[in-house]
Amino acid sequence: MSAKAKGQEIADKWGPALTKMMVDGDMSDFKDIFVQDEPVYTVLQDAEGHEIETSIGTDGELSWDAFQELSSKDLASQNFDKIEAQCLGVLGDRMIMETGRFNKDGVVYLEAYSLLTIDGNGKVTMVEAFADSQLTSVQAAVTKTEE
Repeated sequence: MSAKAKGQEIADKWGPALTKMMVDGDMSDFKDIFVQDEPVYTVLQDAEGHEIETSIGTDGELSWDAFQELSSKDLASQNFDKIEAQCLGVLGDRMIMETGRFNKDGVVYLEAYSLLTIDGNGKVTMVEAFADSQLTSVQAAVTKTEE
């Protein structure tokens, strides 16, 4: 399988898995995209363009449960319906992914580009997002732990 095909496979899983996690509370498909026995390093961008570095999962600053709970709260207030994703390119162990967040009126209210780092098993080890994530509860929880 080509690198681009592997990247598209991750993107094809991303949207439905993240939507399922946010709407139904079932994290299993989304967590399966990531490494399991170590933290997933994440760089988010706030509304002012500042970087917020954190980690999610095993030994991370946020547990998967906390990430899901905080994110779901924020997305519910945004009339969230679903996320769609596509792979824009793969170079070595890095992938550029575009995502669109849709509200229940079918309108894309957030477009983001992310750089994902992928290990040899095809699991994501790091996510760097290039857009205001609008996950203010996640940002507040992470910022609080840094102080």
